[in-house]
Amino acid sequence: MGLLNLKNKTATKFIKNQRNATGRKKEFELKAIKKIGVLAELSLFETYDFTKRLAGDLKVSDEDLKVFLYDPTGKGKAPGFFKSCSDKDFGFFGKVKSEALNRFLTIDFDLLINYCDASLLYPKVIMMRSAAKMRAGFENEANFFNDIAVKAKQNDIDTFNSELAKYLRILKLID
Repeated sequence: MGLLNLKNKTATKFIKNQRNATGRKKEFELKAIKKIGVLAELSLFETYDFTKRLAGDLKVSDEDLKVFLYDPTGKGKAPGFFKSCSDKDFGFFGKVKSEALNRFLTIDFDLLINYCDASLLYPKVIMMRSAAKMRAGFENEANFFNDIAVKAKQNDIDTFNSELAKYLRILKLID
C-alpha cells in the first residue's frame, strides 16, 4: 500500500469517526448571519466567480465573505489574493499541514458553504474541522455534516445560491 493510499485511508477513518460522533444532536444558536466562509474547487472558481452574486443574495459585504479554494490536482494556482490547498496539505487522519488552511479553519464563521464535489475526500475533512457555527452544501448522502442541504445540480451555482438565500430568509437568519 502506497503512502498516498494510507493517508487517504486514515482520512476516511477520521470522517467515519466524526460521522459516528455527530450522531448526537448538534445545538447552535440561530442568529443573523454576518460572516460567511466559502469552500470551492479551484476549477469551478476559475470558470465562474460567483462571490459577488452570493454576497448580494445573502446581503453581506465582500469583507465578510472569505473564500478558500481546494485544488484536487495540486497543479493549479489560485487567482488573485485567494488562498488554496490540495491533497498535499493534509497528513494522516486528515491533519492539516497548511498554515493558511489552519487560519481559515479557526475563523468563527456564522455559515460555511461547501461548493466542492461530494466525492472529494479532503473538502469533507475541511468542513468537519471548521469552527463554523453552521454548514451548508449540496444535498448528498456523503455530505452528512451539512446543517442545510440544498437540492440542486452540482454545477448549478446560481440556483443553489438563490435556494440557500430563500432557506436562510425563512429561518430569519438574513433580511
